[in-house]
Amino acid sequence: MDRPTNEPTTDLQSGDVDRDRVVLVLARDVLSLAHQQADSTAFIDSVWKGRWLVLGFVVGFALLATAYAFLATQWYTAEAVLMPAGTKSTQAGGFTGQLENIGVLAGLAAGALGSPRTAEPIGVLKSRDFARQFIEEQGLLHVLLADKWDASKGRWKESDPRRQPDLRDAIQYFDQQVLRVNEDKKTGLTTVSIQWKDAATAASWTNTIVDRLNDQMRSRVLTEGEANVAYLEKELAETNVVELKLALSRILETELQKVMVARGDKQYAFRVVDRADVPKWRSWPKRKVILAVGILAGFLAGLLAVFVREYRTRRRLVAE
Repeated sequence: MDRPTNEPTTDLQSGDVDRDRVVLVLARDVLSLAHQQADSTAFIDSVWKGRWLVLGFVVGFALLATAYAFLATQWYTAEAVLMPAGTKSTQAGGFTGQLENIGVLAGLAAGALGSPRTAEPIGVLKSRDFARQFIEEQGLLHVLLADKWDASKGRWKESDPRRQPDLRDAIQYFDQQVLRVNEDKKTGLTTVSIQWKDAATAASWTNTIVDRLNDQMRSRVLTEGEANVAYLEKELAETNVVELKLALSRILETELQKVMVARGDKQYAFRVVDRADVPKWRSWPKRKVILAVGILAGFLAGLLAVFVREYRTRRRLVAE
């Protein structure tokens, strides 16, 4: 009787031999890293194969950038540095403040003269009305819109009257492209600059604008001061109260001083720290910057062209 056994039997005659199986377990991070390395290698290979295409784009864009840098219209920037002429307590705000201690006159004066405006000169300088007056006085309508004006025929290039440019277009162009006003809150200095195609014209316009701003502010203060003097003299003649007469006399003296200062001080709103000189160097175009941007744009365009070519090649191979 055969005895059962648990020992494995080996059939030596069949020649079958059990072989050990090796199972490798890889983490996802390892596989991901392998894919990234493969993608990086493929990317470098693609770029290297298309290096001449990339170089061609770089050279082409560099040539275009160089041509633009040398053929573009040259612009010059003239700057004038200004500082406030000082806090003028004798302006309309100061006049109204002094009247606050004189009973019923305070309400009348406040209603007639309005509230003080600390940023009035800057507001006037940036206003469309100021730009309009400057353009009209200097006759700059056709100068600012020269690309739309036919000088040989003495008319606008646009034949449709409804689409022809006018003073409003010149004001918009002047505010957006020509005049710059920068106020430094820390130092209190204000920089007025003009950017134009001619260096001497840019300096001349800058200084003219500064002088005109001071003249306009002086004129406003003189008008307000003379109105205040007339008002005070009228009230002084009609009142019989001694204390009120003394108070009105003091304010009247202050207003007269204000009028005298405005008449004698040409730099009433701003003191000119540094007048605009004729710029020696152009502010635009910046040729080195343009060339650098052109080279970078050419390199990126070349890479894009290489990838597009590689993508089309792979699609064609798959289709075949």
